[in-house]
Amino acid sequence: MIAECPKCSARYRVDEARVGPEGARLRCARCEAIFRIRPPAPATVPSAPASRQQPPPQEPTDADRERLVLVADSREDTGKGTASALTSWGLQAILVHDGVEAMMNIQRALPRVVILDAALPKMHGFQVCEVIKRNESLRDTRVVLVGAMHDRDQRPPSDLYGADVYLEPADLPEGLQQLMARFGMPTATAPAHAPTPPDSRQAAVPASAPGARPAAPGPAGDALAAEREKAERLARIVVSDIVLYQGDKFDAGIRAGNLLEALDSEIEEGRNFFRQRIDEEVRNERDFLVDELMRVARERGAT
Repeated sequence: MIAECPKCSARYRVDEARVGPEGARLRCARCEAIFRIRPPAPATVPSAPASRQQPPPQEPTDADRERLVLVADSREDTGKGTASALTSWGLQAILVHDGVEAMMNIQRALPRVVILDAALPKMHGFQVCEVIKRNESLRDTRVVLVGAMHDRDQRPPSDLYGADVYLEPADLPEGLQQLMARFGMPTATAPAHAPTPPDSRQAAVPASAPGARPAAPGPAGDALAAEREKAERLARIVVSDIVLYQGDKFDAGIRAGNLLEALDSEIEEGRNFFRQRIDEEVRNERDFLVDELMRVARERGAT
């Protein structure tokens, strides 16, 4: 959990296990003020607008839950491929495309395994993971986190936002079958052609980001479009890591109006990561990392 000093607004990451029911007292290292923190309230997820609400699906039985896997992937095609593979192995899959939708389905269905894209819109995958790991009713739910910056500092999976396992996007779906068996999920050999399970909703294909050149027709254009989408997703992952682990600097930069200067070293580290993962032609089109950083800053009140 994140604690903030009421006097100077310095922020600290605090292990919830050390915060009892009555809270705890902290001394700010910056201004030496002493303040009390309280344990976080149980997470709630806002209800969907009435116009989008669907009749509630039939609740899964305990037997269903033994085979139930929720897949939360912002990319429609990748998510369908993962869910289809799970179905072909004899499991049941729920497919969603954003973090709020994931939380609603997790709380309702109590799946045995949750596969989370770290770059989910509305609520990042690592935030969903942290909520799952704080929820007593989900203590037996295993979490596979896909696409966070695990290799940046070699954190073990147990430290990666509480996730049980970390996977690279390239590991999907093939890398999951052995994991499902390790989690005690009954899996069968995949048939040659497996039906694709329906999404929990119809997801729109995201439009190209402003400033990006339209893709040329043909294979070359398709490759560039895919690389741009990869760059946008990677920018969301890098920025989510910066906001989580450098929250004090991020907020101070917003208040001072010098966000890019305050996070100069983190931005340069993210750019080095981009150079390893993203084609030079796409990198030169625009600064994906700074664009995403400023988008998140505007959401937090920056002008």
